[in-house]
Amino acid sequence: MVRITQNELLFLAKFTAIFAAAELLINTLDFSWLENALAAYAASPIGLQAYGNTVTAGTGSFEVNASCTGLVSASVLAAIIFSLRKPDLKEKAGIFLGGTAILFALNYFRVMLVLLIGKNFGPGAAETAHIISWFTTSAFIIALWYLFTKRMTGTKDFSGFL
Repeated sequence: MVRITQNELLFLAKFTAIFAAAELLINTLDFSWLENALAAYAASPIGLQAYGNTVTAGTGSFEVNASCTGLVSASVLAAIIFSLRKPDLKEKAGIFLGGTAILFALNYFRVMLVLLIGKNFGPGAAETAHIISWFTTSAFIIALWYLFTKRMTGTKDFSGFL
């Protein structure tokens, strides 16, 4: 039987609260300006047209919604960073801002790649690329967070952050 420590339980509670609050904001606030900009800037370099937040590519059309903008990944990053005891708040804010900037840059290229695959291989291939690229990008940003936080705090493993 797996035993969960009080620190782990506290981390999970904080993570859930922060992520839920961020998700509520992402799904409630109007991010159409960000959706439209991402659609236009990701479509243009590969010769596609965006109409608002919709991009037509090959035989399909793709809607860039708030979940496609990188905000969900940033909320996961925020929930991890701000749920932990270490490092201090100033370092957490720096890690979050730097990580989010990297995340948005990666996300731009991720969306462009998905659209390019949709243009060349159709909607089914684009959907597969969409799922794989989201998980890959998320894993990459979490790995970067872990390495930078370990280096900044001198902590040897994850339990040291709790």
